[in-house]
Amino acid sequence: MYLTVDNNSAYAYTANHAFDASRPTVVFVHGAAHDHSVWPVQTRHFAFTGWNAFAIALPGQATWPGGPCHSFNELAAAPVRLLALPPAGTRPLR
Repeated sequence: MYLTVDNNSAYAYTANHAFDASRPTVVFVHGAAHDHSVWPVQTRHFAFTGWNAFAIALPGQATWPGGPCHSFNELAAAPVRLLALPPAGTRPLR
């Protein structure tokens, strides 16, 4: 799923499941030197058992707009900005 962050497109892997506001949501955030692809098994498990599952890519990865973050505060703020977005015309994920 692509979402618009800071006027650019950012990626969240969802195991090909659309966001459903009536379902609980889990978000997987990778560590340093990784990307969203470290969470395929977990994302698929939750997506196929009734959850909204998102594995997001952090700044500095090919699927995130702009360049890398220059501080831990910037890195920590990135998922918060992403999760505050209303996906596909629905309510925000919080």
